[in-house]
This record gives sequence, structure tokens and C-alpha cells, in this order.
Amino acid sequence: MAEILISLPDGRTLRHTLTTAPLTIGRDATCDVPTDDPSTSRKHARISPTEDGYIVEDLHSKNGTLVNEKPCAGAVLLRDGDQVLLGATVIRFHDTPVKTSSSVVVRDDVTQSHATHYAPRDQRLLLSQRRLEMIYELSEQLTTLQTRDHLLETAMSTCFRTLNFERGAVGIRRRNQRTVDWPVVKNLRGAEGELTISRTLLARALEHGERAIYTDDGAANTDPTVSMVQQGIRSAMCVPLLQGDQILGVIYGDRLSTSTRYTNEDIDFFAAIARQVSIGLINCQLLDEQRRMIQLSHDIEVARGIQTGLFPTALPNRADLRVAALNDPGRRISGDYYDVIERGDGRVWCLIADVTGEGVAAAMQMANFQAAVRVTLADFEDPGELLSRWNRFICGNSPSPRFITCVLVLIDLASHRVHLGSASHAPPLLMRASAPAPQELTLDGGLPLGVDNDATFASTTHELGPDPFLLFCYTDGVTEAFNADGQMFGHERLLAGLAERTDLNPQALIKQVRKQVSSFVGPAEQSDDLTMLAISVG
Repeated sequence: MAEILISLPDGRTLRHTLTTAPLTIGRDATCDVPTDDPSTSRKHARISPTEDGYIVEDLHSKNGTLVNEKPCAGAVLLRDGDQVLLGATVIRFHDTPVKTSSSVVVRDDVTQSHATHYAPRDQRLLLSQRRLEMIYELSEQLTTLQTRDHLLETAMSTCFRTLNFERGAVGIRRRNQRTVDWPVVKNLRGAEGELTISRTLLARALEHGERAIYTDDGAANTDPTVSMVQQGIRSAMCVPLLQGDQILGVIYGDRLSTSTRYTNEDIDFFAAIARQVSIGLINCQLLDEQRRMIQLSHDIEVARGIQTGLFPTALPNRADLRVAALNDPGRRISGDYYDVIERGDGRVWCLIADVTGEGVAAAMQMANFQAAVRVTLADFEDPGELLSRWNRFICGNSPSPRFITCVLVLIDLASHRVHLGSASHAPPLLMRASAPAPQELTLDGGLPLGVDNDATFASTTHELGPDPFLLFCYTDGVTEAFNADGQMFGHERLLAGLAERTDLNPQALIKQVRKQVSSFVGPAEQSDDLTMLAISVG
């Protein structure tokens, strides 16, 4: 017969044999399997037999039903080993009953309070000299860096050796959830191939951090229909895995065949072992975090390499046109972009852009924008029309509310005529060898790209005369660089730094500004992508 194993958020595991009748699962008490899980709907899902096998259907639940992490659409035929997720309730389907080494069943009212004694989490541990020495000996073994499962297997073997357990299990609470996984279960002897733990005992450890010791006292007035004696348990202990105020999980152990009872010192010793295991678990988490950080750093480096390929591979450097650029994302992936494209008719397009936000999402948005730029730039001669076209593209293809500021420049190298268009970006700064200070070119700022599908953008033309000039474009990562005192580099410092150079050398100019910004910021972390574009026209 087919069956399902149902893991509830409170740690209980229910085993249910499937029949020829449909089975409803949900929070309502009238369901065939009530879940007592607030994240499930009152009638959440139904499992029904068909000629082809058992199917699962979502009953229009609020949070939906997942089969092997995919949304359940209509009736889904279940295969052996399939996992069905209802809120925080996990259901595993099997064609035939299984005996698994991680089968732990948590049952209600298996023990009575007068047969079990609880000690609060802050009660002192009283250990003999010999057991203190054993804890010191075990400390290195249980706290060194190792995989989580190896640590827990070692801990369970240690408890069997030092406390003479006959059965045992380690339960680990999922991060930020009430659900408990049982990665280590040892020496199952139940008729169903499972280990049974009192729900009350487990809850006291998981919810209150208490340690519990149960003894089969023949003189105690216990109810044999609900006592742990009914399960053949003579003595049992359960202790929490504690790290500060955090309860990571529990360790459980019991005896079936011996009448020797556990003592208060036994459970104190058990709790001392559990504390060493908790330190080992934290070490495992730190090791996993380090591995994830290494992988993330690697992925960021790969992404940066891909992104670098979006920028021009070579910039013009000749008598009539010299261009230099810098993009510094700091420790991030950049959301800034610049480009320089010569038309072949004596005119050249230059642009610089900045996506709101930072990181991978901003970089992906910018890559999308770069593709649109390269496809359309050759077909237009008016910056305003191009910005309008890009705006419609971004509004139609960007589901997230990320906007792009941009300034677009078309330079006629022969006439020194400059056409400008801006989408709420800082205007270019004009520099001449004979001028005392940089001059901001006037333009119509407009809205950022991606705000309004129907937005229009104006073009502005400047006749710059026959003398050589340099246009300096930048993103707000330059002016909005902050030092450790929270002061901003600002527009005035930028203008003052640019005024110090009169040679119109774009490469030297960018190096100077970068040095000034770095000197101002000092040890403070870079707060935003920093991008500059300098175009010198002779």
C-alpha cells in the first residue's frame, strides 16, 4: 500500500496509509489529516487514487501547493519519493511503506509529568571530576571544523559510548522556522522502523530550552495507555542544543532493555556534551558561510568580467579626438555605463548612464540598456528622439521600478557643434585651456528613463567655436562620495579640482579627479559606483 510521511512544523512526523478514498489535508479539524499549521489553508490539498496512481490537487489554497518545488497546477500524478509542500508542512509520498533511518515520530501525551523531570536552561551543570575531564577530552573532537552530518554522527556515537544509549536521534531546527529535521537517527526498533518521541518532551526542549529526564518508575501512578512504558522505554533523556538565546535543536537518547535509570548527573553530562555540539554547529555554519562568500566573490568576479566586456574595448586617441574613461564599482557589480561610438561621418556619440540601486539587479538592467543602445544608436541623429525610444523600451521591459539617468552627446568633430539630450542626469562640464573654470552646458534635464512611458525628451545644441575643448561627464558616485564623517565630496570640490588642469588631457584629468575623491573619502567604504568620461576635441 502507498503511504505518505507528513512532517509538521512542530517536529511531529505522521505516517498515513493511503486507501481507495480521497484524503483531504488542511488546517480544518474536519480534514482527514489536520495539520495544525497556520501557513496552510483550512482545506489545502487533496490526494486521490486514480487508475494511473495517486494524484495531488491544490484546493485553491492561499499559499499554494508545491510538488518537488514546482507549483501544483491541476492534478499532479505522484511518483515514489515526491515531496509535496503545503505551507510549512512537508509530505513525502511512497509507493510502498518505507523504513528510513531518519524516521522520527512525535506523538502527543506519551509521557506523564510525574514520570519526567525538567531542568531549566539556566540551571548549573553539576559534573564529577571524571566527567569534566571527559568533556575536555571531547571538546576538540566536537568543536573542530567538519561537516554538519559528520559532527552529529560523532556526537551521537559519543553519547552511545558514554551514556549507554540504545537508541538516539538529533533534531535540527530549520533556520527561521519551527520545522525540525532529523539528520541522525540511530538503532530504530519500532514495528514501523521508527523512533517515537513525546511531543511534550520535545516541545519543552525546543521551546523553553529545558533538559528532560524520564525514568520508568514502577511505583509511580502512571497511565499505561499513554506512558512511555507503552513504547518499551525504560529511561530517556532529551536536551536542547543551545547557543546563547538561540535553540538550534535537540539531542534525544533512551534505553529499552536495561533497568538502569539515568541520574541528574547523567543529564547534566548529556547537556554538557550538547553544548559542545552547539559550538560545533556554529562552527559548521561559519564554515558554510565562508564557502558561500567565496563562491559569491567568485561569481561577482565572473560577473565583473562579463560586464567589463560591455564597455568599449578601445577609446579614440588621436589629434582631433581623445577619450578616457573610468568605471569603479568598488566591491560591487556596477550599475553605471558609458559608451563612445563613432558614426563614420565625422560625428561621434558619447553617453554616460546610471541605474538607480546597485549590485546584480542594477547591472542586469544596465546590460539590457546597453543592448538597446547598440541596436538603435546608428539609426538616429537626435538625442531627444533616442532617449524617448530608450524610455519606451525600458518601461516595457523592466518589471522592477529601476530608473536610469543618462546624458547623451553627439559631437561634430569638424564644426565643434554639440547636440545634447538628458534624462535627469548631471550636464557635461565644458573645459577650455583659456577658461578659468569649467562651465556647465545648459540642457533640458527631463525625467529618468523608465518613469513614464509617454515622457518626451528635448535636444539642445551648442556651437562651441573653433578652439579645442574638453567635455567631462560623470555619475553621482563622484559628487556623492562620502568620507568617514558623513561629509559629501560635492559639486564645488569637483569644479575646483577640474580648474587645476588646463592641458585638456582626458586621461590625466580623470586620474586627478579619482585621486582627489579617494583622498577625500579616506578609509570610508565607497558608497556608490564611480564613473567618469572625458572627451577632448582638438
